[in-house]
Amino acid sequence: MDLIEKILTKLNKVFDLITTLLNKVRFKKFGRNSIIRYGCIINNPKLIEIEENVQIGSHVWLNAQDESKNESTKLIIKKGSHISRFCHINAFKKVIIEEDVLIAENVYLGDTDHKTSLKDIPIIKQGNEIKGEVIIKKGSFICKNAIINAGTTVGENSVIASNAFVVQKNIPPNSFVFGNPSKILKRNIK
Repeated sequence: MDLIEKILTKLNKVFDLITTLLNKVRFKKFGRNSIIRYGCIINNPKLIEIEENVQIGSHVWLNAQDESKNESTKLIIKKGSHISRFCHINAFKKVIIEEDVLIAENVYLGDTDHKTSLKDIPIIKQGNEIKGEVIIKKGSFICKNAIINAGTTVGENSVIASNAFVVQKNIPPNSFVFGNPSKILKRNIK
């Protein structure tokens, strides 16, 4: 590695450290050795709990909202999970990412969608519709560009393939999910 690469690598680590230090006090809970990379958008961190050894990649959008004003936790990211860059998570009711979940780049998951029921009003002005909790069980892998719909539970150690649009509400443990709309295959794990 040449000198410029070494300097840039060090600078990135410094930016990540500063970003983490400035943000961690804003969260409801923030665990040891967790990292928030530079460029993240964090809406209402007081509604978000991050456990230890969690990595949040650059330019991730964590969007927690509380329309009921009760200030309960809306987004929980449990220990050892990794969320890669450019992901978007909407948590208006409850989104739980359990232990050791790996989420690749550009994944969307959320419990909320835009209202679309009023045909004479632009969708952007109709507000939001809270649909149902999203739970990603421990050890799962959500591959690049996947979309997880509201009300979905992904079973333990499941793989959601790249570009999958998950429409099922309950993905069994050890499943392989692919396609748009998604299909479920049972993984044979040895």
